[in-house]
Amino acid sequence: MRPIEAVAAALLLVLLPAASQVPETPAAQAANIPVGEWTAMASGHTLTYRIDGALWALEHYYPGSNRVTLQLYDGSCMQGTWDYSDPLYCFHWDGQGTSCFRHVRLGERIVIIESQGGADTTMTQDMTGVTDIPLQCGPAVTS
Repeated sequence: MRPIEAVAAALLLVLLPAASQVPETPAAQAANIPVGEWTAMASGHTLTYRIDGALWALEHYYPGSNRVTLQLYDGSCMQGTWDYSDPLYCFHWDGQGTSCFRHVRLGERIVIIESQGGADTTMTQDMTGVTDIPLQCGPAVTS
């Protein structure tokens, strides 16, 4: 495993347990976002994700493909691909494995709910922005 991948994996293990929960509306009642709607919104754009209001990551979806880059808050990046199998969006990170999520609407919020073994977990992220700004990946902070 390359150093940047090891740091990214360690960050995921440390930070995901601290992810926010969805207290306002039960996740089971959330409206899943159809893949066509998600693709139209995300393709060619960079999305912003927050956990408990704090920046978690930026994610860029490359137009005309299933390629994606995730930039964690420390500037380190992971490359991968994504696919959809109703109702899960699964991300296959190079050298890191696969993570699956439901993308849902809770009122005006877009919430990303982690799924393990096809069941929702309590780990969530809010998708809070869509921009045309490309990612500027850099090395992970080491000190």
